[in-house]
Amino acid sequence: MKVVTVTVAAALASVVGPAAWAQQCPNGSYPTVDSFGNNICKSISDGRPQTTQVPHGQQCPNGAYPTVDKFGNNICRSMSTPNQPRTDYYDTSKGCPVGMIPSVDSFGNNVCKRF
Repeated sequence: MKVVTVTVAAALASVVGPAAWAQQCPNGSYPTVDSFGNNICKSISDGRPQTTQVPHGQQCPNGAYPTVDKFGNNICRSMSTPNQPRTDYYDTSKGCPVGMIPSVDSFGNNVCKRF
């Protein structure tokens, strides 16, 4: 099973409107909406989600549920769908979760990578 790790843009939950959201995408990504109706930023290079906006008043993005990963980090995990990888959403607003280290991606964005 393939797992995709995505940063949850929890701090952006109060942002309203696509124009405001567009300004929040990391370098090398663009704003769009996923199949669950979440505002996301997709990578230009591989098309995978880079960040996901949590709808106001919710703990997890639409289509995901709260759980804990193998390191004890609180995460949101996407529901299983055919032909789609499972996605684990991490809140990195307070730094990298346990089991990850700070890094910089090819676009110069600060990211968290697994050991």
